[in-house]
Amino acid sequence: MTPTLASLAAAVAAVAVVAGLFMAVAGGIGWDPGPARRRSRTEQRLRAAMGLGTSPSGPTAWWARRSSRFSAALVLGLLVWLFTSWPMGGVMTAVIMAGLPWLLNPGSGAKEQIARLEAVEEWVRRLSDIHTVGVSLEQSIQRSLQTVPKPISGEVTRLVSRLSAGWLPQDAYRAFADEMNDAIVDEVAALLILHVEDRGAGLGRALNDLAAALAQEVYARREIEADRQKPRTNDRWVTLFCLVIFAVSMLSGAYVEPYTTAVGQLTLIGLGIGFVLVKMWMRRMAVIEPTPRFLSSADRTAGESGKEGSA
Repeated sequence: MTPTLASLAAAVAAVAVVAGLFMAVAGGIGWDPGPARRRSRTEQRLRAAMGLGTSPSGPTAWWARRSSRFSAALVLGLLVWLFTSWPMGGVMTAVIMAGLPWLLNPGSGAKEQIARLEAVEEWVRRLSDIHTVGVSLEQSIQRSLQTVPKPISGEVTRLVSRLSAGWLPQDAYRAFADEMNDAIVDEVAALLILHVEDRGAGLGRALNDLAAALAQEVYARREIEADRQKPRTNDRWVTLFCLVIFAVSMLSGAYVEPYTTAVGQLTLIGLGIGFVLVKMWMRRMAVIEPTPRFLSSADRTAGESGKEGSA
């Protein structure tokens, strides 16, 4: 099939539209890290559904990590459009290529969260070793920056920066808990806040005990993820099978001829949307609601507003 000048121009225009959509998603969801802002539950679920994980990124890190895949997706989508005359086939190919990590790696967000929690456990244990008599908690945290585990290096670096900038320690620890967004990490922040208010002895022992509790939590979460690995593997194979069928069908000639019409293209869009909705439904069934946090910034804001109103 030889592409005409008109079809080439239309394909280029569509690729520009898809690129604009990608940039809009990058700007709206992953471009601004918002280090001290706790994301709403709806935003957390949206990010998890898109495979973005929970760790914050720098202003351009979201796009930098995905630029190569997006470029390849746009080129592949253009080629599919030109050589099959399926406008929506090209767009769907580009979207599928860009979303491959989300399609083939169900549960990646949970694994990332476990890795971050394990890093917190290691950091707390090192912090207990660093903290000695005569050394303040804030100084110990600053010294721990030299050996902080990589998964939480950004959060700890920002914590040290806030303390150095003159933030109240309580606010800095709460901001750290908001970034980690995990109920078990709230316990770490609560211990640090209590020490700021009391400055009593025994912090090193308390940190050691908390590190042991964190290690048990990591072990329990890994056991749960191991049990969920088999259905996720089945989901991955089903997805691969569907994608192969989609790729082969585009080259099958007369069998897919009806899809070249306007009605066929709309049908193709409906099938693609249905496939994504089924994937989201399957993932939703495997999601376990996290334990509610007790250091929620939203709860603190509501409490402060209530006090002002009663006054």
